[in-house]
Amino acid sequence: MHYRLLSLQARTRAMITKHLTQPIQDKGASILEYAAVIVLVAGVAVALLQLQVFDNLVNTLEQRVDELLAEMG
Repeated sequence: MHYRLLSLQARTRAMITKHLTQPIQDKGASILEYAAVIVLVAGVAVALLQLQVFDNLVNTLEQRVDELLAEMG
């Protein structure tokens, strides 16, 4: 029993030491991840332009500003 505990302790210590001394492999986003984000943002922008969301937004804002200006003066 004592031998098993010592063996387990030795293996655990070796595993922890190996884990702590290994260099970290991943140090941030790769070029592929950045490219994927750019493609995603471009896709969303194209979809919004196709749906004319910006035109509707501008028209709504113009109407609200005109209403406020009409009320004020």
